[in-house]
Amino acid sequence: MKIIVALDYTNPLEALEMCAKLRDVADGFKINHALWSQSVYIKDYTQAGELFVDCKLWDTPNTVKQVVQKIVDKGATMTTICTHNNEAVFEELEQFSKQVKLLGVTYLTSWSGSDLLDILHYLPKGADVMWRENIERVRKHGFAGMVCSPKDLPVVLPLTQGMIRVCPGIGTNKGQIRTVSPKQATNLGADYLVIGRTITQSDDPVQALIDIRQGI
Repeated sequence: MKIIVALDYTNPLEALEMCAKLRDVADGFKINHALWSQSVYIKDYTQAGELFVDCKLWDTPNTVKQVVQKIVDKGATMTTICTHNNEAVFEELEQFSKQVKLLGVTYLTSWSGSDLLDILHYLPKGADVMWRENIERVRKHGFAGMVCSPKDLPVVLPLTQGMIRVCPGIGTNKGQIRTVSPKQATNLGADYLVIGRTITQSDDPVQALIDIRQGI
């Protein structure tokens, strides 16, 4: 089990300060759009294992390819691609499958079941159908794994044999509604836990991460 700390900052100096505190105890860091856009700093995040650039890319084939190339060139090890891109996007991304862990993202931890219907129109068919269709789609193009809520793992786990499961929605994070504890996520089959404010906003972030790891 690996723990990736989400650096949910807009100020790169604040993010780097937290990165320096946690570098020896974290398995990696996740940076968002705000930090990625200031990518001059990105190499400083790569000293603690995984560097997860979470852009949830959804665009034209050429644009997605160009962004992923920059992500690779900057030293990232993981990035997210929206599974609702068209087939041409996934064909363009096959060339990167050995250079970076491509992760499919489809059903966000901030979405409810009604959002699945309103946004993706999948609810009548069922979430299990949605997961199966999207996992099969990205697997054939060399994706390393899927991002999912731990609550989706009972469905996702048997569909992702040979792939990795990266799980945000750990603890009590504002804006996320489908959450579980780190131990529950581990027991359900998560390979990576992405944990942010539970660690970064604690009085002692290092000890908070150590306590989480010991409790798994």
